[in-house]
Amino acid sequence: MTAALRRGGRRDRTRPRADNGLLLRASIYRKRGPWNPSPLADLWVVPALAKIAAIAVLFGATYFGTSPGFTAYINGLPDVHLIAAMPATEDTVIYASDGTTILADLHPAGHQQYFQPLAAMGKYLPMAAVAIEDHNFYSEPGIDPGAILRAAEIDLRAGVAVEGASTITQQLVKITLVGSQPTLSRKIEEALLALDVERTYTKQQILEMYLNTVFFGNDAYGGAAAAKIYFHTTPGNLDLAQAAMLAGLLRDPTYTNPFVNAQYAKARQGQVLDAMVHAKLVSPAQAAAASAEDLSQPNHIFMPQNTILAPGFVSYVTSELVSRYGTAVTYGGGLHVVTTLDWGMTQKAQQLIQAQVSRYAWGNVHQGAMVAIDPHSGAILAMVGSANPSAFGGQYNFAVWPPRNPGSSMKIYTYTAAIASGKFTMVSRIPDQPVSISQGPGQPLYTPKNYDGRLHGTCQLQACFLNSLNIPAVRVELGLPNGPADVAQMARNMGAPPWHCDDPPACTRFTNNDPLSSYGASLTLGGWGETPLQMATGASVLAAQGVLHPPTSLLSITNADGKPVYKLDPNAGAKQVIDPRVAYIVEQMMSDDSNRALIFGRGSNLTLPDHKVASKTGTTEDYRDGWTVGYTPAIATAFWMGNADFSPMAQYLEASVIAAPVWHDFMEWSLSQDLKRPGGEWFAQPAGLTQLYVAGKLQWFLPGTSPYQPTPPPQGIVSGRAH
Repeated sequence: MTAALRRGGRRDRTRPRADNGLLLRASIYRKRGPWNPSPLADLWVVPALAKIAAIAVLFGATYFGTSPGFTAYINGLPDVHLIAAMPATEDTVIYASDGTTILADLHPAGHQQYFQPLAAMGKYLPMAAVAIEDHNFYSEPGIDPGAILRAAEIDLRAGVAVEGASTITQQLVKITLVGSQPTLSRKIEEALLALDVERTYTKQQILEMYLNTVFFGNDAYGGAAAAKIYFHTTPGNLDLAQAAMLAGLLRDPTYTNPFVNAQYAKARQGQVLDAMVHAKLVSPAQAAAASAEDLSQPNHIFMPQNTILAPGFVSYVTSELVSRYGTAVTYGGGLHVVTTLDWGMTQKAQQLIQAQVSRYAWGNVHQGAMVAIDPHSGAILAMVGSANPSAFGGQYNFAVWPPRNPGSSMKIYTYTAAIASGKFTMVSRIPDQPVSISQGPGQPLYTPKNYDGRLHGTCQLQACFLNSLNIPAVRVELGLPNGPADVAQMARNMGAPPWHCDDPPACTRFTNNDPLSSYGASLTLGGWGETPLQMATGASVLAAQGVLHPPTSLLSITNADGKPVYKLDPNAGAKQVIDPRVAYIVEQMMSDDSNRALIFGRGSNLTLPDHKVASKTGTTEDYRDGWTVGYTPAIATAFWMGNADFSPMAQYLEASVIAAPVWHDFMEWSLSQDLKRPGGEWFAQPAGLTQLYVAGKLQWFLPGTSPYQPTPPPQGIVSGRAH
């Protein structure tokens, strides 16, 4: 944990009490569970004796405070400075990139808490709490002898403990230092420490600490949490009726729970209002108006809820926070986390995926996921973890796990590696002829086939690539200096290491660091797994002219004291992993619609009417996965469609049908939102490229390459024809 995140020790213990401008913070020292009384607590006399004992302590401290025994006893009590110095348990709030849209509130189970300065709590909640809990708060020394004696007398007469007498200061001590066990010794300690608290802190500081720690029921610790949970507002915006209802919960939040005992909660609210009138804090007319105000469910008071927007993304953010700061700080450190997520963009993607799933439910399409990345910072702009979190498998974040077969979208890495090798150019002539490849002793030959089941003679490399012809892709892969190992290494360099299933067919264990020699010829056709996050990252490298910006979900983080502890640096971890000239050539191939006309026709969903864009589809031969990956200088995206149980979609529901339309609509909508486009609408040509017209069309070449160089023969082919 960084020093900036450490809590405690923020205040000078020697600071004099007269420093009224300092508002201290406090928190729950330990989580308070239900009261578990000792056997003695069932005796009616113990509570009464405890109250009388507290009075005795007050006088004992006056007459025997200098005796060695009493001094030793006092010195053994907890240090009241700990109240302000204790580590706080305060909710971490996660925001979208606008800094205002709350995506999630992270907190331990059953415990929501936020710090609120007294000055920001408004007037009604502090007034109501003082009026009903301790009307002599501003004049008493920490305990109220008169109230204690009256309560003891009532208890003795009734034969049960029916009257409380703890001041607000005593309640604060009980909450933070001594606990709530109903014993004589605990009550004595509480009284002595209350006196010490009054000597150490101002009344304003005590009230602030109390209202930030006291339990209001329904997981709410402190007034800020109570206002948020019950009324979806802040303490400063509570009206008189709402504040009185909350103050009425303090004595017994279980008995007066408005969701269980609405009648008792209303009656207790009336007692609070009467107390405020008696103390001349509000007029009878104001109290009557507040009492008449409708605070009924479900429109005026709300059940506890923990709404999470973009649950897949929030899960990803939470894992990033835990890896940086640990679980305790993530869930209780009071962090304010502004993420990279564009909420409007994510909503649009979610709507499009859900609509596509509904449209093709007949074809056994039930899930989808996507990721959008800013290529120039690695910021995750949008993430959809599943089409429907309530559907089968919806609890998974398919944007990041598990890996799925990327189909022909994996060819992005094959052809990038081909251009980078200098052995191929964008116009290299690749035979589309049958091949069979040995997979080792005792293994069947691997014989790839094209999607349409046909052969197409010889094609330029760029046309083989964008028409997604499988046989030429395998030929190119095997023509690389190191074969499939070069494709695997390129994918790793671009932030998309291929995953291998270690326990088929279950596929619950994966590895992505296998020896490069272990990858086979099926790699280029999606024989190893990828995730939408990885595929979007790979595309973002091309969109950033060969620079890998590690993907991140975090824009900025401040701790509970408002101090910044993290700010995204777009250049942190950035690495040039591809020659920008290679990236430019690949971009030219992937954005030329004529390169895919043979299979997909012109003007398909892989193009945009108003923007130049690079794109590639991917479909597995069994129709279990459909992908579309694409990018511009402003955004890189990857969409996946399929099923959680790996069951196949209907035949012929390939990527151009199931994934490309969603990708197309999302990209068109996103690029219409005035995204910043570094370098303009398209990429500037880097220096060092050769331009030549080949067959009447302008092409680009790396230094030392030409359209006339021979195509490297593929290695490892057993036969040039299918067996």
